[in-house]
Amino acid sequence: MRSPRRKSPKLPLESRDLPESADVVVIGAGVVGCSVAYYLAREGINVTLLEREAIGSGASAHATGSLSLLGAEFSPGASFQMARASYDEFPQLVTELEAATGMDLLYQRRPSLRLALDDEEASMIKGLMVWQQPHVEMRWIDDREVRSIEPRLSHDIIGAVYEDESAQLDSYRLNLALARGAELKGASILYREVTGLVADGSAISGVKTASGDIPCGAVVVAAGTWSRAFTSWLGFPVPVRPMKGERLLLNYPGEPLPVLISSPKRGHMISRGDGFTSVGSTGGRDYDQKELFWGEEFDRQPTETARLELLRRAIDVFPDLERAELVQQLAGSRPLSPDSKPIIGPVPGREGVLLATGHTTKGIHLGPITGRIIADYICRGSTEAVSDMSEFLPDRFADFADADFLPAAHAAEE
Repeated sequence: MRSPRRKSPKLPLESRDLPESADVVVIGAGVVGCSVAYYLAREGINVTLLEREAIGSGASAHATGSLSLLGAEFSPGASFQMARASYDEFPQLVTELEAATGMDLLYQRRPSLRLALDDEEASMIKGLMVWQQPHVEMRWIDDREVRSIEPRLSHDIIGAVYEDESAQLDSYRLNLALARGAELKGASILYREVTGLVADGSAISGVKTASGDIPCGAVVVAAGTWSRAFTSWLGFPVPVRPMKGERLLLNYPGEPLPVLISSPKRGHMISRGDGFTSVGSTGGRDYDQKELFWGEEFDRQPTETARLELLRRAIDVFPDLERAELVQQLAGSRPLSPDSKPIIGPVPGREGVLLATGHTTKGIHLGPITGRIIADYICRGSTEAVSDMSEFLPDRFADFADADFLPAAHAAEE
């Protein structure tokens, strides 16, 4: 990977003209792309961030913003190490962004309960505790202790894992703050659709847009569900498919929940910092194969089936939610990889291009560490943020043909 130039004086962009060049062009302005731009700009790199629609117009806009180390999305070893490292980025990152932008990200850190309402859920939770417990302050509690923490919860609950600290924030506000924070550190944001890549042999030396080319030292593809379109331009598979997800915002007239709540089969229930209650989300198990992969336009359409199912699950856990009023139903795509793990790092056989995509349901949680890792690769040629990057590097898909995405989709809890 060629070392990018240090920040040079930027041309004024009042007319939104393309820059003459950039050290790095980041494609995609969701939380992952904006994290990459922010961490690069913090290193003094001249960054241009390209977005074809609007900041946070993809998965980031409808995400829950849950930052939890529990659940089945992370596995022992490097996967959990990455999750832990990114979780630990948030306190300082949120402080930085709120101070720089004046935005309130509604960041909250509080205990959590992962509830079991039947033996199957209890078995799932306890099975994960075997390897999670040495790394996270957590313990199993019975139904009486659960209701001593929150008496309004269902009497069908048979137990839960109590986590000393979990966290949650507003994902869209985080997205906007990362974008603005990157701008304040010198990055440029342009609303352009990418139409191709400029290649010089095996090296990528620029990005093509409808209004012209942008020469650059490196390109980062962080286009979420649209990353698959880069396969033909790269001559390398980018196996990402859109996976539908929906969640609800409710106006509950009672006191907020004192803990962050989730359940393997019933999703999350979170009293947000703005007073609303977030309920959801649907996961891959909630749709048949046809619905699951119909694509982004279908994914953005809320469904009555999901609304009724999410309300039923929430009331199963917290019966008093029958008094809540539905404020908003959010729907969209999540960028699913064949193994549910993010695809991060240099593209094999190409110089000057990296991927940062395929985060499935954990793009918000893993956004900061992805930004740090990509900045490390571009500025230093390698990263120590995670001790073993092999299970995240793009080269694991070098022989990819057309993997069956269903197992990964069905494994996504929400």
